[in-house]
Amino acid sequence: MSVQLSDHSLTQKQAITFAAFTIFGVAALLLGLALIIYTHYHERAYVFLGLGAGSFIGGIAGIVGAGSKIKAALSYGVIALGVMGMIVGINYLTNSYGPAPNQTRGDIVIASGIVAILVGIVEALFAQPKGGMAAFSSVIMLGVIASIGIVALIVGTIYLVVLEHQGYAYLLLGAGAVCLLSGITCGTFAQSRVRATSR
Repeated sequence: MSVQLSDHSLTQKQAITFAAFTIFGVAALLLGLALIIYTHYHERAYVFLGLGAGSFIGGIAGIVGAGSKIKAALSYGVIALGVMGMIVGINYLTNSYGPAPNQTRGDIVIASGIVAILVGIVEALFAQPKGGMAAFSSVIMLGVIASIGIVALIVGTIYLVVLEHQGYAYLLLGAGAVCLLSGITCGTFAQSRVRATSR
């Protein structure tokens, strides 16, 4: 009886910890956006945006994940960090906003983002060896699609506030919201299927 009680309280502690990571992720994303919009500190903003995306998606994965919650949080967080790195690298190449174009830096950041995405996907799948197709669906939906949603929301906000391109902004904001919400919802459902098949 006491073992079950301590396991339950440990699960509650983990849920609170991962919820705190999720909230921290939102705060870091907002701080990164504020740095871009109000102070034009792009380099520092990119750090907070990457940290925020990784913490937000990793926290959600830790809350809903089957199996090792810490491995899930880390691997999904790395995927989100990689997706954010891809858009930062593209911005370095195109100079849509922020610093002058830098081919070398853009290539390095894009390559690092691709490696992070691939490492996160492989680690997330290895953390759920019995999950099968449900685990793969969760990785794609929560790890990749929800992360793309965060990126689209951030870029849409920048287009709306900084660049004042409302047409692109509303399209990106709408697509980002759909990707984020559907990614979290489908990823959560897939994780419940992983838990069912792992028993």
